[in-house]
Amino acid sequence: MKLVFLHSSDTHGFLMPTDYQVSGDYTAPIGLSRVSSVVKSERKKYGADKVVVTDAGDCLQGSPLASYAHSTGDMTDLDTFTQAYNKINYDARCLGNHDFNFGQDYLAYYVDNNKASIINDNIFDAETDVPAFGKEFQIIEKSGVKIGFLGITTQYIPHWESEDHIKGLAFKSAYDQIKKYAKILRPQVDILAVIYHGGFESDPQTGEATEPHRGENEGYKILTEIPEVDVFLTGHQHRRLNDVVNNTAIVQPGYRGEAVAKVEVELDDQTKKIVSMSTSLIDTKDYEPDPEIVDLVSDLDKRTQTWLYQPIATLDEPAPIENAMKGRLEGAPFINLLQQMQLWFTNADVSATAVMSEKAKGFDKKVTLRDVILNYPYANQLCRVKLTGKELKEIIEHSVSFLKEDETGKITFLDRWIKPKPQLYHFDVFYPVKYEADISKPVGERITELTLNGEEIDDSKTYHLAVNNYRAMGGGFYPEYSMDKIEFTLDKDYVQMFTEYLTSGEVKVDQTKNYRFY
Repeated sequence: MKLVFLHSSDTHGFLMPTDYQVSGDYTAPIGLSRVSSVVKSERKKYGADKVVVTDAGDCLQGSPLASYAHSTGDMTDLDTFTQAYNKINYDARCLGNHDFNFGQDYLAYYVDNNKASIINDNIFDAETDVPAFGKEFQIIEKSGVKIGFLGITTQYIPHWESEDHIKGLAFKSAYDQIKKYAKILRPQVDILAVIYHGGFESDPQTGEATEPHRGENEGYKILTEIPEVDVFLTGHQHRRLNDVVNNTAIVQPGYRGEAVAKVEVELDDQTKKIVSMSTSLIDTKDYEPDPEIVDLVSDLDKRTQTWLYQPIATLDEPAPIENAMKGRLEGAPFINLLQQMQLWFTNADVSATAVMSEKAKGFDKKVTLRDVILNYPYANQLCRVKLTGKELKEIIEHSVSFLKEDETGKITFLDRWIKPKPQLYHFDVFYPVKYEADISKPVGERITELTLNGEEIDDSKTYHLAVNNYRAMGGGFYPEYSMDKIEFTLDKDYVQMFTEYLTSGEVKVDQTKNYRFY
């Protein structure tokens, strides 16, 4: 007997086959509408009673369509958004960290109107210690086989999310909770599946650490220390991953609906025990968008496209970034403009930012909402952080630790920040400090020049740094950031800030380059 698991994750509100880079282009190899066609095809192939469909969250935020649906303040638009996911007929789901970006009321509506069971084993009401959303487990039956689901979300959300979005919630370790519930649920079922909005802190095959083990991703520990788990359906890292390790099938389907992960489980007809398992990834680009979802979303999508055309400002001169990689290494007018804006809102001494999109092109003279969202797609907020000069230098040293000199002498990034998942949104650059780094020197000793307004940074002096809340609350494994150093957080997102700043009448794009790596 064969059962098939199909798994999506990190679709980030990309419902239609478009990335919204070019208006009218609906040929992108992504989107929930393509995911739906894959699921329908597989159900037809095997029979609905032999196919299990799951999702690991990060659905509410990420695409321009998701931003627009939230911006209208009309729950009818959120309902359309939610119904699109309901069209997939998922058997079970969990939440992702970005599903908290628009607050608990927005999330609660989505959860309450979701037809699939939301499984939640580690986000609890802080007072009552019961799951704040969904249920702790789900048992379903397919072709006489009992399948148990546990669902968990990365416990690291409090390090990124604004306090009002997670007020009253307690986040527990994914590993601790799965260890607890697996022992309870496994004896009751033939297959135990874990849906995890989280990934692997170490290579699943070799055990080699791929990031600091701070609790954001606990997949390797779950994989190697909780043998009760048969099928491990992961997300969060945007990786394309499929394997069978330690008698556990592990998958992760990339992001934006680029793929559907597939696990085929062979069971003994009589005993219902697992005989073998195999995994694969189905690329959605090979499937036409599902007309049901396209029809459902078309009006919302059209209004999104109109919304994106809205001009918000006209600059005296453009603020381009030639390409993301070159901008990180050499600087660019757009990066400077973003830093200037952060300083304008916070009155800080120094600003820090990363290039947030690999497709960032910066701004022409005419700036639209589309330009802002495509260059800065995250729902971050801006903070001001209080640091000593010594702490600021250590933060900058951490950033330049991302860099290496290749065999040709060219400065580039260490492989671990590019593979298995590109993470260059963690690489911050700083402004208006002038700094240089000698990449041939040991990590932690690379900064050879660091001045602000012509004066060297003083280790004992206090400085104020403008940086987004994701970084200020610990995202990216930087040293020295902590909650107690945050002086304030602005109640504005980056679309609001760009709109306000670019229409302030005070904008002159700084074209100079203030840092150098050699």
